[in-house]
Amino acid sequence: MYFIIFCDLTYPLDSVRQRSYSVLHVKEYIFKSNFLYEILTLFIDTNKCILSMHRKDEDSDILIRWAQRWSISKTGWQKSDPHHFLIKHGNDIIPGLIPSSDSGAGSCDSELLDADNHGAKRVFFPLCGKTVDMKFLAENKAIKEVVGVDGIQKALKEFAEENPSLNIKEVDQIGSSFEKFVGNNVSLLKGNYFDIDEEVTGGRFDVIVDRASIVAIDPSLRDDYVSILGKLIKPGGSILLITIDRRAGTDEARSAGPPFSIDDTEIQRLYGSLDWVESLTKLSEHNEFETEEDKKRWTMQGVDSLFELCYVIKAKKLRSSM
Repeated sequence: MYFIIFCDLTYPLDSVRQRSYSVLHVKEYIFKSNFLYEILTLFIDTNKCILSMHRKDEDSDILIRWAQRWSISKTGWQKSDPHHFLIKHGNDIIPGLIPSSDSGAGSCDSELLDADNHGAKRVFFPLCGKTVDMKFLAENKAIKEVVGVDGIQKALKEFAEENPSLNIKEVDQIGSSFEKFVGNNVSLLKGNYFDIDEEVTGGRFDVIVDRASIVAIDPSLRDDYVSILGKLIKPGGSILLITIDRRAGTDEARSAGPPFSIDDTEIQRLYGSLDWVESLTKLSEHNEFETEEDKKRWTMQGVDSLFELCYVIKAKKLRSSM
């Protein structure tokens, strides 16, 4: 079975205006129906051919908002340094992760690892984007492998481009739903988080870092999101969970998002009664109104008090099969 895709010449109009094209060539492209690309935009000038590909799966209801923001680089949630909660509480989830002040960068307590690095941990980042936390962990001797998943291809490609030392290359297709990129101690999976399972990730994880990932999804999907984490965490593993709490403001502002507000009560509802959870501990909170710039930005949206919350969730060492 085949279908025809036509080049759309209206998408990058600014690019067309800024170039002197001697030839603007339109062709029909015929592909098998299971091909992953929906739209091809082709421009040919005397110097180069520009091929722009829009991924069909990024048009889903879950991903389209994020695809649009990444397409215009509206990604203010991406930071240039590792998250302060990861630095502050890293040793609570991975003993020896954060070295003492007199140790070299990327070092860890040597007694925690044997000669073959068997004490090193495997870490999962759901909805990872291009967070530098992955690079920070991938280069740490306490870490065996970092695996991140995201539905937006541009996010993963930018991470690879901005971190050349990790030597990330596209290597494989996993089934019909995921692409895999592999580098030094890091693997990136391009696909829908809600389709992921232990087979796709290559096994379970010692640690999961939810770096404000759950606040990015629609609240109606939270239970499904947590259920997947429960299937991916090893017995005895740990989840570092970071959320935001829109603690005061107008009703509209407090319920708005993303990022959506998730307070102590909601965290208890999501994790507190799960049969695989051994303990749920709040580690700390951070007032996001410490600077006038942040305060002004949020108060203009109707939020009068905003805190970032950090928890560690410990999985039971002995668990019933899931």
